[in-house]
Amino acid sequence: MLQSAVPPHVATINDDYHYEVWAVNKQDGDLQNSEELLGYVAKHDDSVTIGFNNKLDERTKRELFSPLLMALMNGHGRIRIQRMSRQLHDDLQCAIGNLMHYYTEMCWI
Repeated sequence: MLQSAVPPHVATINDDYHYEVWAVNKQDGDLQNSEELLGYVAKHDDSVTIGFNNKLDERTKRELFSPLLMALMNGHGRIRIQRMSRQLHDDLQCAIGNLMHYYTEMCWI
């Protein structure tokens, strides 16, 4: 799902166990880039962890993520998944779309 965000976002880690996508804002004439985590997936023996930007405040999270995702998400913006349901899959896809739109509005990409 996160691969659909590339481009305009950048996959910074892409291996068998970890996949990370970041928004990299390259400012004209600026030597430093601004980077914000969009999300990542980490594979474990019995599950996967999907994480999102932990800098988002609670109000923004409630706007971007479904009640199901909010219930599953820990304080660090991570969701551990042992079994994927259709609803969970759909909510994750929607959240990624919402995050992409939010990052565009915030001029992070």
